[in-house]
Amino acid sequence: MREKLVLIPPPVYALALLAVAQALTAWLPVPVDLTADWLGALLAGCGVGLMIWAWLSFRRWGTTPMPAGTPSALVLTGPYRWTRNPMYLGILLVLSGLVPILGSPWFILAPVSFWQIVNRLFIPYEEAKLTELFGRDFQAFTVTVRRWL
Repeated sequence: MREKLVLIPPPVYALALLAVAQALTAWLPVPVDLTADWLGALLAGCGVGLMIWAWLSFRRWGTTPMPAGTPSALVLTGPYRWTRNPMYLGILLVLSGLVPILGSPWFILAPVSFWQIVNRLFIPYEEAKLTELFGRDFQAFTVTVRRWL
């Protein structure tokens, strides 16, 4: 079952969570305005930048960024020097940035739920695959670089 769920790319989960938050905002409005556009833009901009940097690192090493794909290289450069999951962290920052931009407390559910999905579905799947493919090199990487930050 996990393999089938991993075939759905993480951005699809992120968009679905935003759609749920938007629906909840429309159906059950909460009279709290969290609007802070500058903060949201900063978070979202950092997230997009981090995702682009990670994607370029994958391209440089000629390996796939797709969770269900089979990596041909273990990327240890670029943002991977500080976090093992910069693409997921980037999406999380974008989702978090949308909370103050869109202003509804319901949007807090999107980054929290995305973090849960990634931690319970994608990361265990990917780490098992990377351990199988890269063994000691990946294990050494997990000792020196944190999963998130």
